[in-house]
Amino acid sequence: MKIVKFLFLFCLSVLLSCSQEDPMDFHGRHFDYSTLEDGIPDSVRYHVNPEFPVRVDSLRVLAIGNSFTNDAMQYMNDMVEASGIDNDRICVYSLTEGSSDFDTWVGKDYVYTDFQLMKEAGKAEMKDRGSLEQLLGQNWDVIVIQQSSTLSYDWKSFASLKTLQEKLLGNCTNPLVCLAFQLVWSHDKIEMPYVLEGNIACCKKMMMRYGIDLIIPTGIAIQNARNTRLNDDKYLTRDYWHLNKGIARYIATATWFETIIKPVFNVSMTDIACVPNGDYTSDDIALARQCVTSAVAHPLEFNFYEE
Repeated sequence: MKIVKFLFLFCLSVLLSCSQEDPMDFHGRHFDYSTLEDGIPDSVRYHVNPEFPVRVDSLRVLAIGNSFTNDAMQYMNDMVEASGIDNDRICVYSLTEGSSDFDTWVGKDYVYTDFQLMKEAGKAEMKDRGSLEQLLGQNWDVIVIQQSSTLSYDWKSFASLKTLQEKLLGNCTNPLVCLAFQLVWSHDKIEMPYVLEGNIACCKKMMMRYGIDLIIPTGIAIQNARNTRLNDDKYLTRDYWHLNKGIARYIATATWFETIIKPVFNVSMTDIACVPNGDYTSDDIALARQCVTSAVAHPLEFNFYEE
């Protein structure tokens, strides 16, 4: 009887502890905010972004990153063409390298090595081949960067951002160029909320320290969608890392569109006919757009749930 009573009490305690798990399902683990401390006063500002948009008649975007940048580009050309925007007034280019982080781009040879930009959308022309010094030395309006997804919640990995920032701003010929940051999605299927909490914490710290306040909240939009029927067995990815080529990449591109294209041309992704590849209903697409709209309105929060 004592053994039975012991087992009963043990099982009861386990059930009670499970029922007390917090609603965001962190499994009792939250980001350690003490890791944001680096001995530098919070009052230190290395840079202040110009107000965005820097102009209202055209837009020239350069995205520098890795495969997570590529994920957000799949529907960019389709959205721009479907938007009715004069394509001669816009261009989006990308420069990516798999698994690259801030250190990767700081360590590149900016003078003697040739690089090739990928044209993602628009007809406005920029030099697309040359050294980083030459490619950056153009009249870009926005340069978008991101940290590697495996480092995006490690504040120590942001230490090289100041040097990268200096290289980008020092070479661009537009004194009003605005730096933007893609807040990426978490890919740890067990601790997704925990990882994203860390991403957000580092992003907030980055905004204060480095003045990069134009945030493309792709990770928030994806997490929003994970809280709806749009979620799938791989958490909207094709390999638990990279986004699936249907609704997830559509959400990513739409988040970029709403953040950096809509403010310039006053056209929303909700106004255009572009839809994702795959068997999605009109209700699915409307829900995906809701996830994006919520993320752009609240770029540092993930609390959207399907009604």
